[in-house]
Amino acid sequence: MEFILLLLGILLICLIVYVIAHLRPLTKDEVKGLAGKRRKKHIRIYFSFDYRELSANKEFKKQMNPNGTFYRINEGLSGFPSLAAALLKYKKHEWIIIAFEKDKRIDVIWLNKGFNRMGVSPYLSVIDITKTAKHEDLKSVLIFHNHPNSNPNHYDCRRPSDQDMKSAKQFGDELNKNSINLLEFVCERGRHYEYFLSPADTFLPISRFIEDIEKINDQSKFRNLVLHFERVF
Repeated sequence: MEFILLLLGILLICLIVYVIAHLRPLTKDEVKGLAGKRRKKHIRIYFSFDYRELSANKEFKKQMNPNGTFYRINEGLSGFPSLAAALLKYKKHEWIIIAFEKDKRIDVIWLNKGFNRMGVSPYLSVIDITKTAKHEDLKSVLIFHNHPNSNPNHYDCRRPSDQDMKSAKQFGDELNKNSINLLEFVCERGRHYEYFLSPADTFLPISRFIEDIEKINDQSKFRNLVLHFERVF
């Protein structure tokens, strides 16, 4: 009992010291750090997805052009990865789907089949993708490709390859320069697995979050404490 009381006393002292030390306003670096944390959270909320498995339209799936073409659609952002995974389910070759997003809607997609059973590349260059996005004022590009699995009981094909990660980084750098976000996914057996997210600096810019924090920073000791708590925890 004495040990518990001693422990509680120590915790209370630590809490008091923490509170006293964090009644001050945030420094510029701390404001920027908290703003980055808030931005990251809001980006993740914007790009939040439904993970339920869906069924694809069989007629559309049969008519997918292996040589590559654009399709006009009207789908919500949150549900589209599940739809893309459904389109790629049971495909014995690798395929790629490039979706273009604005205001949480997918209006345009591109499809093409891989050049063999082992790999796939978009028949659109990053320049073509950028031109398409800019022409229609689209803000994000989502790229999906499947990993055909010959033996699901023994092989796990959900993870991206080293080449997947390398090409995603290259595409992300180029698209971000043009204020376009990039997300990439692997699809296997009707499920989608996001492995890359690179938002452009102009998307939910950090300056907006810095401004919001600066409005309440140093307004009162209590608000300072709340901001510090959010920054640390």
